[in-house]
Amino acid sequence: MKNPFSSEDAAERAQFLKLFVFLLPGALFLLVAAESMAYSRGMIGGWVLLLLILLDVPLVFAFSVLLFWLMDRTASGVSSMVYAGGGLPPEPAHSAFEALVARGFYAEAAEAYRNHLVAKPTDHAARIKLADLYRAHLNDPDAAERLYLEVRRGKPSPKEDRLTSNLLIELYRATGRRDRLMVELARFADQWKGTRAAEDAAKALGELKEGMTDQ
Repeated sequence: MKNPFSSEDAAERAQFLKLFVFLLPGALFLLVAAESMAYSRGMIGGWVLLLLILLDVPLVFAFSVLLFWLMDRTASGVSSMVYAGGGLPPEPAHSAFEALVARGFYAEAAEAYRNHLVAKPTDHAARIKLADLYRAHLNDPDAAERLYLEVRRGKPSPKEDRLTSNLLIELYRATGRRDRLMVELARFADQWKGTRAAEDAAKALGELKEGMTDQ
């Protein structure tokens, strides 16, 4: 378990510092209150009380390091399950960005993904994750759609292409864009013809058309 201050990633160091500063006031209050109570009841002497108070900040720091490490591990595990389930292997290069998302630093994560894509514009997995971030946490479905379509234009692998189509279908359903949803369902049904997923897409497309006829 490494000290986050020793990390070469400036964003990681900054996020650890935010966590430490957030925990410090409350943790110090609880520790000093408990130590003072022990002193008032004669359980510890004055010198022990002073020593414990001097050790409080290092103890909070150590706890922050442990908590930061656990959050990193959790973020990596969740990311692996989500993207492996969607057909994309977990990417170690994205772990720092995913950790930011897991901690709730959505704007910082989006900026980190954007900077990464400037350096590696063909990283379709990163572009998909950034689009998901815009859709799920930053309330910007237009940005998400633009990124999904960029993946499609960038010659993705079959797994990336299929995942992108599924995500576009979900996006159009969630935002009520029926015209685009119909186009995407028709494309999916034709491209993956012969699969159960294509049959489901064709069925959904037919139901949409019937609904428009009945109106």
